[in-house]
Amino acid sequence: MSFLLRFACPNAVATARHLPRIIYLHQALTALASTISPAAWAIDWAGHLARVTDLLHARTTEAARPALLAELTEHEKDLIGRMLERRLDA
Repeated sequence: MSFLLRFACPNAVATARHLPRIIYLHQALTALASTISPAAWAIDWAGHLARVTDLLHARTTEAARPALLAELTEHEKDLIGRMLERRLDA
């Protein structure tokens, strides 16, 4: 199961400390869209990006995102990269 499905859970909680990671995840998913076929994107990734986008719009402003993103560590970026490579799937 993809870790990204946790964003679909109605009981999921994203706190302020999660926001830098979610912003980076949003950027990474957006970048991924240009590297794979439209069919693969639609099947595997589009729903995840939509959920992450909705969360960001509900919890952050465009103006606040750069400062939040600056809080992200290299370790967290690596973890998100591994998640997108599906190396964290159960």
